[in-house]
Amino acid sequence: MRILLAVHNAYTDHTSGAALTMRILMRWMAQAGHDTRVLATARFDARPPSSINQHLAEHGISPRRSPPSKAFLASAKQRVANLGPGRPTLEFTLDDVPVTMLLTRAPRNTPADRVEGEQFLFLLDHVLDDFRPDLLVTYGSHHVVQEAMRRAREKGTVTVFALHNYGYEDPSHFAHVDHVTACSPYLGEHYRQRLGLRSTPLEPALEWDEVEAPDTLRRFVTFVNPSPHKGSMLFARLADMLGSERPDIPILVVQSASAAGPLNAIAGIDFRKYPHIMAAPATPRPADFFALTRILLVPSAFAEPFGRVAAEALINGIPALVSDRGALPETVGAGGLVLPLPVWLTPESLELPSKEEAQPWFDAVCGLWDNPARYTEASEAARAAAEQRYHERVMRTRYRDYVESLEAGGDLFG
Repeated sequence: MRILLAVHNAYTDHTSGAALTMRILMRWMAQAGHDTRVLATARFDARPPSSINQHLAEHGISPRRSPPSKAFLASAKQRVANLGPGRPTLEFTLDDVPVTMLLTRAPRNTPADRVEGEQFLFLLDHVLDDFRPDLLVTYGSHHVVQEAMRRAREKGTVTVFALHNYGYEDPSHFAHVDHVTACSPYLGEHYRQRLGLRSTPLEPALEWDEVEAPDTLRRFVTFVNPSPHKGSMLFARLADMLGSERPDIPILVVQSASAAGPLNAIAGIDFRKYPHIMAAPATPRPADFFALTRILLVPSAFAEPFGRVAAEALINGIPALVSDRGALPETVGAGGLVLPLPVWLTPESLELPSKEEAQPWFDAVCGLWDNPARYTEASEAARAAAEQRYHERVMRTRYRDYVESLEAGGDLFG
C-alpha cells in the first residue's frame, strides 16, 4: 500500500502530540512494508525554531534545499508578483520515510498565506500523480487540508482525517473524508454527540524507547506544564499544603516546551519559601523527567482529548493522579487514580481551590509516599495497564490492521 501523509504542519514538530503520532505512524507503516511519503510545511504549533536547519540537525537530518519550481512560478506569477517568488522546499528522509517540507512563513489567512497554500497544493498534485497513493492521511484546520482531500479523492485515493482535538464541530470539515480516527473514545463520543460523526478510536502511538526511564533516581512528585488549563490552580494549593505539612516530599515542576515560564508565574503562592519545590526546563524526551518522577500529577482543568503524559507515566510504572476531566479517566483506566476537581474550576479560573477541595489530592500523594506496599501495588497496576493498552506490539497491530482495512466511501454520519 502507498500511504501519503499531507499536512499543513511541521512533520518534525516535537512540541506537537499530533505531529509525534503521525511520525510514529509513518515509521511503523514503513517498517511494516508499506510505501510511505510525507508532504508537510514548516508551520509549528508553538514557537518556530530560530533556525530550521538547526532544528532538523537535532533530528540527524541534512536536507537538500530546492527553490520553488519554475512550473509553479509560471502558473502563479500574476498572483505572487507582489508577494515574493514562492518558498523553497527541503527534501530529506527521516526513518526511511521521504519528506518534502515547504518552508512556509506567512501569517495565517493573509494573501501570502494563500499563495503558500497554492504552492502546497501544486506540490500535492505532483505527488498524487507521481506517487499515486492509495491512502492520504491528514489533520488540521488550514484551508488547504480540505482541498488536499478533495483532490486526492478525485484521483481515487482514500482519505483519512485524524482528530486530535476539538474545533471541528462544523460538518464541512469532513466533506471530502472517507474515514475519521479519534485519539480517544472520549473525543470520538464528543463528535458523535455534536455531529453524529462516526469515527474509529485510535489512541496516540507511543514509542517506549523514548519514554522508559531508569527508576534509580525517582524521588519527586512531578507536575508538567504549569498553566491554568493543566491545573496549576489546584497544583498551587496542593503544593502549599505539602510545603507546609510535608516538606519531606520533594516536588518537581517541568515547564512546557511551548510556553515555558518562571515557576512563580503560577498565581496564588510564593514558591520561594519552599526550597523543596524545584523547577526544570522543558525536555525533548519524556524519559528525562520520568527518571526523576515517583508520582505524577495531572490535575487538568481542561477536558483533555487524551492524556499522553499520563499514559507515558503508566509505561514507567509511575502512579498517575489525574483529574476527572475529559479523556483522562479512560487514559489511565485501572492503572491510575482519578481524583475530583471542584466543579467551578475551569481553564480560565484564576482562583485557588480551598484546602478542603484539594484534600483528596493531598491524601493520595501522602498515602502513596508513606505506604511502600500501596505504592508498589499502584506501580504494578500502572505498568500492567500500559502493557495491555499501550505496548508497541499492541499499538502496531491496531494501526496496521486499521490502515490495511480501509476502503473508499463509508457513512460518516448517522
